[in-house]
Amino acid sequence: MNRLLNIGFISVGHWTLNDDAIKYNLTSHHTTTNVLYSFISNGDIKYIGKTKMQLSQRMYGYQNPGSSQTTNIRVNAAIKSLLFNDSPVDIFILTDNGLLNYGDFRINLAAGLEDTLIYRINPEWNLFGRNLISVDAESEKPELSKEPKSTAALIPVLTTLNILLGQAYFNQGFFNVGREHSELFGADNAIIDIQLGSSGDTTILGYINRTANKNGTPRIMGGKELRDWIKNNFKPNDIMKVDIISPIAVRLY
Repeated sequence: MNRLLNIGFISVGHWTLNDDAIKYNLTSHHTTTNVLYSFISNGDIKYIGKTKMQLSQRMYGYQNPGSSQTTNIRVNAAIKSLLFNDSPVDIFILTDNGLLNYGDFRINLAAGLEDTLIYRINPEWNLFGRNLISVDAESEKPELSKEPKSTAALIPVLTTLNILLGQAYFNQGFFNVGREHSELFGADNAIIDIQLGSSGDTTILGYINRTANKNGTPRIMGGKELRDWIKNNFKPNDIMKVDIISPIAVRLY
């Protein structure tokens, strides 16, 4: 596991059991694309893959595999087996910062590292018989079109707030969170993903300000992008719904 941490992999969630099915739980990077990801149990690297899709959409493929998606089916069963035996399955990713180039050409970090990592680490679930396979080839198959175009509704929601868009919220690109929900958010100055619209197709970055309010409750700062989106989609004194997805992710609609 340290080999992945040393090159920049970070923890973004884990798998749980939901009755007799598995369910992914992401704490961040729901809409991040072009990533390497790994499933790790008790420090043991079980699986490495890459995807061009949004991370939440790719995880949905393992959670609800199509009938012809043999890799998704096989990994779904492997995750379920570990969870049934009370072993954790954590989700780690490596994001592509777009800075790797060869001459004038940008190198796709996920594509460039996947084969090497699988070959050197030899994760158990990447094996099929005696042959190493490219684990995400099926993620682009047409059967995925049966999945929702947006997975926003599939992302677990901690709770939903109703925010009255008074003059300050409407004109300045921020909103406050009450004391009763304060503990659901991250620390002061933490970066927060703000998904815009019920489909969650557009995400901007904001931050959590816990010093603006005297009682330390969160003020979610979205700046000009949030202000413009609110003005384009609401009228003053409308109600804006806020789904709290994680301490550092919300969806507004």
